[in-house]
Amino acid sequence: MSKDITPDEEFEKLLSRLAQCPLEKSELQALERLLIDHPERQSLYLECMRLDSSLLELGQVFEDVPELALPRVRPRVAFSSRTLAWGVSAAMGLLLVVGLAVSARRDPQGLAEGNRLGKAASIGPERGPASVDAEKEPLSSARFAGAYHAVFRESRSPTSIGTHLLFSEDYILLNGMTRLVFASGAEAIVAAPAVFQVASDDELVVNLGSCSVYAPEGAEGFKVSTPTSEVIDRGTRFSVVVTEDGASNVAVVDGEAEVSSPGSNQKRTLFEDNSVRVGVDQQIVDGAEATKGNAYVSSIPDHLVSYEALPDDLGRAVKLLSLDVQRGGRRLTYREGDFILANVNHFSAKGSSGSVHGIVPADAPADEFNRFGPMNLSFVSGFINPGGEKRLRDDAIVLGAEGTPGMNLVFERPVINGPGPDIVLFDAQSIAHSLDGDVFHLYPETDAPGARAITVESYDIDGHSADAQVLSGCRLLHSSPDHAEDGSPIPLFGPTPIVHRIPSRVFGVGIDLDDMDIPRGEAITGLFLQDAVDDHDRLDPVVIVGLPPVD
Repeated sequence: MSKDITPDEEFEKLLSRLAQCPLEKSELQALERLLIDHPERQSLYLECMRLDSSLLELGQVFEDVPELALPRVRPRVAFSSRTLAWGVSAAMGLLLVVGLAVSARRDPQGLAEGNRLGKAASIGPERGPASVDAEKEPLSSARFAGAYHAVFRESRSPTSIGTHLLFSEDYILLNGMTRLVFASGAEAIVAAPAVFQVASDDELVVNLGSCSVYAPEGAEGFKVSTPTSEVIDRGTRFSVVVTEDGASNVAVVDGEAEVSSPGSNQKRTLFEDNSVRVGVDQQIVDGAEATKGNAYVSSIPDHLVSYEALPDDLGRAVKLLSLDVQRGGRRLTYREGDFILANVNHFSAKGSSGSVHGIVPADAPADEFNRFGPMNLSFVSGFINPGGEKRLRDDAIVLGAEGTPGMNLVFERPVINGPGPDIVLFDAQSIAHSLDGDVFHLYPETDAPGARAITVESYDIDGHSADAQVLSGCRLLHSSPDHAEDGSPIPLFGPTPIVHRIPSRVFGVGIDLDDMDIPRGEAITGLFLQDAVDDHDRLDPVVIVGLPPVD
């Protein structure tokens, strides 16, 4: 290190180089040295890693799409340590878009591991540095058959639905649930936080977490092993909960199971509603009343599973074509003709930061803007960044130019409450923003007594999911004080339309009217939507569709 440069300045310099090109071995070693035993630098480094998972998927987009080809940012002057935090949140945001993904795979000492980023991506194709040789490391018969908000830490093998698990590979589930199916027909739903592996085609090892097993006829003998116990199925449904110290609780919901503790040579046969606890002393004792059956999960929650989009020439999502949802435990597919569309008749951005409140396709006419009326299925057209409030409002909602901040929707026909999601909302989320999506409020328009507003805090398909597709090219529209005759806000038009350069992905969430206390069979005719104003980012609700009743 030069005598004229401080450690903080060297760290800043290396971060800047990391954003522009791969670091040399000596530079990686220097960066590692500067990170060790320095929590503040580690935090800044991890903040820079926050965009990694999105950028790895989008690397090819930058090379192939001219309007997304951001120029490299080359610092003209050094920035002081006092401005480092601002530089990470602002300048590094642009730097990362260009080059961070190139060196992210070389993360020194795995400092970004556990950030739910990069290879800590949800169910989806893994991009880990190591590949699996199927001949040397044969795959088990067990496969991933379903997931709900599942986020895995780094794995050498894919965790996407339909792929098979490696033998003796630790799978670390950080969030959500995953469903495994074995060749025998045995099924296991594992809930996070969990660490598990497949020991054989008839044995699942659970070292941490909750596991619910269904072993139908023909799967007798399926075994779940924990640090303190072994549970052998005799034709049953049972749950196993393993705590961090290795202790385990076993509860039989239906049928029969045999529980043993290898360390103490104890064995117990459990029947319906029986439960035991095996402590770290490896003694089997009757389980607490609270553990009997209530840990068993019969199926993953209903949710939006995936969606299909019309691609542009570069494979980016232009328009919703179809979606798959789990409703009442059944996976159902809906296509364009099935959707219940909505009309927008109110939009107010009061309480929203910034002035961007609409998007149009990149190739739209220069004077194109969003108007009140029917929403379509385009991901690159619509009102965005509606206003909002931090708390659910008790006051009446007022429509009009000076009305309540938010957006009002009236469905073309009533949306009837059935099992699982009844409405699906898609949010266009910039890769520079949260991987978790934007929090928002929903107020139902209904005659059903007792209906209530809800706050939606998580998405079924978010930035951790490989199912979140890259948005096609678009232009952002800035608001003016003027309104059209129908009340639609009129944007400011510049002399030259500018294509938005920062890529976005399309998140999605299924909304169950049960959560609004709408009785089954009752309907809503509309929704009022507000951002929850929980951070500086705002919701971009580009597509909202109702689903028809379940047959």
